[in-house]
Amino acid sequence: MKKIVTILSAALLLLAGTSAYAQMSVGAGYVNSVDSYKISKNADPSKNALNGFYAGFSYTMPLTGGLNFTPGAYYEFLTKNDASNVGGLGLNGNVTEHYLNVPLAFSYGASPAAGVRVFVFAGPTASVGLASTTDASASVAGVQIGGKTDNYDNNGYGRFDILLGGGAGIEFNGFRLTVGYDYGMLNRYTGGVEDVSRHTSRLHTGIAFLF
Repeated sequence: MKKIVTILSAALLLLAGTSAYAQMSVGAGYVNSVDSYKISKNADPSKNALNGFYAGFSYTMPLTGGLNFTPGAYYEFLTKNDASNVGGLGLNGNVTEHYLNVPLAFSYGASPAAGVRVFVFAGPTASVGLASTTDASASVAGVQIGGKTDNYDNNGYGRFDILLGGGAGIEFNGFRLTVGYDYGMLNRYTGGVEDVSRHTSRLHTGIAFLF
């Protein structure tokens, strides 16, 4: 928890120290996150997809020409619910995850018309898992059994990642629309089994209001 507070405080200090010419924005959007697991270097990956949303704020600072720098801080919520019936047993598993993401994006754009800006962006995003749980249950003859597990109690389930990515967007009438893709550079499997890996990729699209 101390690490989480430290990272959040650093993000707020970074944004508080931005230029007086910075433009603030608040936004939200949709996220599709895919974890790819490999049990060996040559094995085919096993993929697990979660869906959710993000919400937060950023500051865009002009650098030179059409080049801008945009740091931000965003909360992200992801979930997946799997249900099946095997041998007369009703099985259900619900995964819920919460993240704090701090993107540091550089963008380059142009204005094809008055009040309109189109741009591309790229950069790293620091990501820390705030909470992750799996709620598994089974129905046997009408009786529910199961319980909730904290995934971070598993030493092999890492919280931290650095994602690299990019995307494109458009600004008009005080709004910004973006779509982007990120890939996690860190192996989020932190256990002791050799050659096991877990990498995260994210597809995201959203809208922001510009102040």
